[in-house]
Amino acid sequence: MAGGEAAKSSGEFGEKIVARLLEMFGWIMPDSGVSIKCVNKKHGNENKPKLKHGIDNVYQYKSNLIDNTRQDVLISVKCRDKYPATESGVKSKFKEFYEDLSTAAECYPSSELFKRKINGTKARKRDGVIFWIDRNEGDGSEYLSLLDKLDNIRVEETFALDSLTLVDNKRAQFLFEAISFAQQQYGEENVEYCYIDTGLNNSSIDKLYSGKQLPIEYISSSIIPFTVNVNGNETLLMVTEEPFDENYLKRLISLAQSFTRDFSSEVVLVFPDYHDMHHKDAVRNAYSSFSSDKFIKKIKLKKLNPDFRDGVFE
Repeated sequence: MAGGEAAKSSGEFGEKIVARLLEMFGWIMPDSGVSIKCVNKKHGNENKPKLKHGIDNVYQYKSNLIDNTRQDVLISVKCRDKYPATESGVKSKFKEFYEDLSTAAECYPSSELFKRKINGTKARKRDGVIFWIDRNEGDGSEYLSLLDKLDNIRVEETFALDSLTLVDNKRAQFLFEAISFAQQQYGEENVEYCYIDTGLNNSSIDKLYSGKQLPIEYISSSIIPFTVNVNGNETLLMVTEEPFDENYLKRLISLAQSFTRDFSSEVVLVFPDYHDMHHKDAVRNAYSSFSSDKFIKKIKLKKLNPDFRDGVFE
């Protein structure tokens, strides 16, 4: 396959991967293949002026974590055959991707999409998400992380983006596994994302406590909270990517108490490596730190991807 055809095929594959993830996020019908006229002369040079910017997806929604705020999420999809082997290679490529998205964000306010109205919003945030996907399968690459190689990276700051999130293979895999677990265990129709109290979403009279739309803030979070309603029974489900640890379990229990507002009949905490037998003493120790037996009795611990040996000690 020629280089141009291979790049096109890889790009289309990446777009399909990200389209599935966005659907799982509840980010329905984003604007795709967005072309924006360049209005900044600094983005090009005298010999080759920049004419337009391409953004793979733009998703606009009313925030449930910040009152009266619309969020415009500018999404860049980069699907490649293997990540760079060296730290310097990772940093160099990331800077290239970042510059591409940040310059597009600078010209975004001149677009028709920017002018689109969203009812009930007064403020606006612009956020960038870079999906950098290694498309190889079967070699463990689904758990590869780039974040440790991007420590201390220096990029030119832009005021055009309020935040930038990198979704590498490891992050994409966790999001996929967490959402799939919730939907497969309880039924997709019964599962919603839990909208936590942030201190910035307290004044809205139409405040929602859960919904089908994943807040962008959760994309980089180590915990994804869900609410589940089956036959009127409410469950708080919290899936974490962090390995099991007694002190971390205590933190999750405290967090669950603050989330539930006493609505839950059950609280399910999910770890990637939880084991009934190996962790039973740590679990007892953690439970003994809390005075509310009523709440502790609501808690169940589960493993994110169980095998045939798990769950026999429940």
